[in-house]
Amino acid sequence: MEHHFSENLETRKGVISNLHCFLNRHLDTGFKTKWSGLWVPPYKFLDYYAIKINGEWLGPETVEATEYGDKIIHHHTTSSLNITERIKAPETAPGIEIELEIENRTDKPKAVKTGVELGVDIRSKDTDIDRTEYRTDKGPGRLSIHRNNLKLLFTSETEFTVDREPYLKEHYPGEKQECLIPGEISFRSEIKEQASISFELSTPDGSFGGLEKTDQVLEHDELGYRFECALDSLRNMVYDRNETIGLLAGHPWFQSYWARDSFWSTLGLIDAGHFELAEDILTAFAKRDLPDKIVIDGDDRREPKQYDTEPLFIIAADKLARHYMINDKIEEAMEDAVEGLELENKLVKNDPCGTWMDTRERPEAVEIQSLWIEALKIMDDERSEELREGLEEFMQEEYMLDGIEREWRTINPAVPLMLGHVDDEKAEKYLETINGEFNSRFGARTVSMTDPGYSSSGYHEGSVWGLTTCWAAAANMEYGKTVEGRNLLENFTMFSERDQPGALPENIDAETGEVLGCSEQAWSAGMAVHVIDSYLLGLKVEDGKLFVRPPENISCRRLNKKVKDTSVDLEFRNGDVKVLNDPEIEVIIE
Repeated sequence: MEHHFSENLETRKGVISNLHCFLNRHLDTGFKTKWSGLWVPPYKFLDYYAIKINGEWLGPETVEATEYGDKIIHHHTTSSLNITERIKAPETAPGIEIELEIENRTDKPKAVKTGVELGVDIRSKDTDIDRTEYRTDKGPGRLSIHRNNLKLLFTSETEFTVDREPYLKEHYPGEKQECLIPGEISFRSEIKEQASISFELSTPDGSFGGLEKTDQVLEHDELGYRFECALDSLRNMVYDRNETIGLLAGHPWFQSYWARDSFWSTLGLIDAGHFELAEDILTAFAKRDLPDKIVIDGDDRREPKQYDTEPLFIIAADKLARHYMINDKIEEAMEDAVEGLELENKLVKNDPCGTWMDTRERPEAVEIQSLWIEALKIMDDERSEELREGLEEFMQEEYMLDGIEREWRTINPAVPLMLGHVDDEKAEKYLETINGEFNSRFGARTVSMTDPGYSSSGYHEGSVWGLTTCWAAAANMEYGKTVEGRNLLENFTMFSERDQPGALPENIDAETGEVLGCSEQAWSAGMAVHVIDSYLLGLKVEDGKLFVRPPENISCRRLNKKVKDTSVDLEFRNGDVKVLNDPEIEVIIE
């Protein structure tokens, strides 16, 4: 998805990536926080780069417009030059490429000196200022900077010089940072009409693979754009580090493969036909015996035990098996997960800090019970019914408890609702509560606005999350409340047009709409795709057949929906469905 902006560039940012690295930058050319720059998860290599042409820095004062998608393109104007700055992260390079197209607007040849300042900051994500010394090496067409067995390489096919000795520089992108300026890099040329200069910033040992192509289309005036944005954003967070393919939980600072984030997101990847990628992600966790987090260049996290890891793995693996297939390692991990489950009094006794709300102590969490009900049902384990009986203890007249002994009113009961674990009469009342107390202009709050501890900006105390909004939207749609569910989804997915265009954030202030967390969160994007396909359009795959439960109040076309080795094109017209092609699968309209 390509975005074009000529206004409010200072409030927008962009993240471009390949399977090896990402560049985080504001669309007015700024590198404004310590999270800006070039990253190879979990290491930073560059705080910023800056370009000076004939003594004038290219920046917010010179940029007139920016294009953003799989590249960032800045259009600059100086007194006598037009400069187009293209930044991309190609699949064939372990880094980024910057190309400058310089156009001479005068009628005489013009001497042009182009300088590049590199703010090199080679450090781990968890170390703000590293005092280890740097080493620099120069060679024909290259400048390399070394620190802690890591290396950043500046290369160009255009001849350049490096003057002045390297020096350390303090700067303050929000807070104090320290970088190395490895010298003054200069290109010199005489331009009659137009010339170009390009250079690369790369690191060793890149991954040069690519994702399987899957052209997914939702033709709808509003949701179609947001569906495409969510898919592009998901792909933007895929990495292949240390021979392990995974999804970063979020740009820019969640630079590990979290299990719960990966598995919620994988539901959307499967709906989008990224079957091989989904299999790679699930296999990576299965081979490691389902850690709660795969830490790139570190030890996997297993404590405190996260009690949604195993049931979510089973749910995602089952969905992949129905749409595509799963390998023996995934099947084995599913069996092992079930064997390790212990119940007490028809409940899962989870670690108090072992849920997605990891800043709150929540023993016997309602969503953990429901996820395990679903996982055990998938595995034909009779304990699923035992847990269903235990779930009754959470059910009150107007709403469900967050935990057996907690009156705290949270959005977490949306999980048993979206999974269909509540009878229709109770669900009607519970959804009224969600659509009243939890609803905001931007999506679903984590905590009821009537709760004494409610805070609209609180991380787990009331802010709006992409995850919780998708749960609440799916819960409504599961019980036929399509309008309410769609309103929730649309209120949150409008953020694909703000802050980081094309991305959905982690969480936002429920009253002001200010983005509070990561600007691009995997499960926000993945769950948006999942809710649209599996709940709004009612697409389910069972026993090798595609079942469709069409909504009554939407008209759209869903094209190239992948199931097994075929694809299906569907047209929805206010409750009616028409199959537009001749797929090699039976389509059943419910």
